[in-house]
Order: sequence, then C-alpha cells, then structure tokens
Amino acid sequence: MCEKNVIVGCLLLLLNLVLVPSAQADEILLLQEDSYLPYMGVADFEAIGIYSDILDEAQQRLNPSSFALKAVPWSRAIELVRAGNAQGLVGTYYRPAARPWIRTFSVPLFTEQVGVFCRPGIGDESWSYPEDFKGLIFGNNTNFRTPGARFFELVDAGEITLLEAETTAMNLKMLEIGRLDCYVQEQLTTEREIRGNKLKNVRRVKTISAETAHIGYSASWMRPEADAFIAEMDRVLTDMHSDGAVNRIIAAYLSSS
Repeated sequence: MCEKNVIVGCLLLLLNLVLVPSAQADEILLLQEDSYLPYMGVADFEAIGIYSDILDEAQQRLNPSSFALKAVPWSRAIELVRAGNAQGLVGTYYRPAARPWIRTFSVPLFTEQVGVFCRPGIGDESWSYPEDFKGLIFGNNTNFRTPGARFFELVDAGEITLLEAETTAMNLKMLEIGRLDCYVQEQLTTEREIRGNKLKNVRRVKTISAETAHIGYSASWMRPEADAFIAEMDRVLTDMHSDGAVNRIIAAYLSSS
C-alpha cells in the first residue's frame, strides 16, 4: 500500500499507467490518430489505415528494431508524445516551430493535399486563403495545425472565429447544419466523409497546399537506441518509396475502400 506521504505520487503513477497505451516495457511506442481515415483509424483496438499499412511493411524490413503502433485520439497522442510517454507521433505534418517537443521528423510517409471546404455560397477558387476568409467561422480538428500559421494568426487577432471538434466527421456535421462556414482539412479524408455520409451542404472551394506527413519523434526520447532506430526507419521508408511499395499500399487501400 502507498504511504500517506506519497499518496499523490502513487495516484499520478496510476493515472500515467491508465493513460499510456499498452506496449512492452522495452518496445518503441508510436501513436497515430484513431479517426482520420483513410490514413489513420482504429478497428477492434488495432491501428488501421494507409499509414498503419506502410508501417506494417516497414516493421518487416527493420532489422533488428521493433515497435508498437497504437491508435488514440489525436489530442491524446500529442500529449503522450509531448510528455515522453510515447516515442513517436505518426501522421504529423512538418511543424517544428509549433511542435518544439518533436526533436526530429522522419522522411515523409506521404504527401496529402489540403483544401478549404465551405457551405454553398461561401468562397470560390479566386479567393485568397486565408485573407479573403476573414469574418467567417471555421472548424478544425482539435490540436491540428492543418490550416497553417497565417490562419492561426488571424484567429488570434479575432478576424477568424475558430471552433474545434475531435474528428473530421464532427466538423463536417457542424458545417452541414450551418454552425460553421468553412473547414480546412486533407482532401481525400474529407471527401471520403462527405460521400460516406451523403452530405449535401458541403463543397470544396479550393486546394490550398500540399502537406507531407511524417513520424515526429519525441524530444524526450534520447536513449542510445533512438538515433539508430530513427535512421533505420528513414532508410526503410526511403526504400519503400523508391521500390514502389508505398504507392502499391495506397492504391490497394483506396481501391478496396
């Protein structure tokens, strides 16, 4: 039993054990989003999606390193990696200034296209993003930096109103019923949700950028094996892009979805 004078410490330890996804004590733990299909998701408590498929093949090519990939809500994944309770954040865009707790980013897993989606009658291809969208209400996935640095400057200045929800589906529902004016998100993910939920009041206004998705490694992960694993994973991912494995995974996944 815990002594009275260390009860707080014991409670914090128990809380930490509850919050951290299960993995072997000596295993490298990578975390991905649980609701960002087709790239990242969860089914039967297992990570699924394009990035999971890429990392499954990478796992087979890594020698001798191994890792566990778990899917959790994005905001939780961020906090666990930031706190050093997991070694890597899968699917993060390259955001060194916004995420200083990531010490290095892997070579890209994939390049995603990012678009602005709005209610009918709002915005068109000629609008400059984000300047011409001032005065509107935008949705965003909690803790996602997808809309870009200038967008968040306008939010901080009060020129754009921002409402956040955990998932793409939640944001699109708010857009569909008119609680939001626009939403910025990766196009394939968003269009998949629009089709799957038969949304009628959402349309893509324009493509605004291409974003590379990476594994972001925790600044707290400084053990001797860390640099070796990071370098080996980069080598494997580079090989998978060169030999066509990544393209085959993406094509197979999309053709079956």
